[in-house]
Amino acid sequence: IDYITKIVCEHLTVDENKVREKNRKKEVVMARQIAMYLSKRLTPSSLKTIGLHFGGRDHSTVIHAYNNIEKSVAENLKLKETVDTLKNKIELSAA
Repeated sequence: IDYITKIVCEHLTVDENKVREKNRKKEVVMARQIAMYLSKRLTPSSLKTIGLHFGGRDHSTVIHAYNNIEKSVAENLKLKETVDTLKNKIELSAA
């Protein structure tokens, strides 16, 4: 999860610490939600564990982030390309 967060933050040029804070800036929220989404997709970690990695957030926050990115990816081609690029980058480096 830490590695996924690092890759997402580097790609979107967002400070890793801000993703764990109670920061509600649009770009920080987007990076956090993408990182949560990919953490749920690519790791066997529980929702609670993922939430704890992002500043002690609740499992329901992780579910919300996941559903939000799922919906946004279906509607926004640019976001889908970004998420796919990040997913490939993470999978390649984990192989």
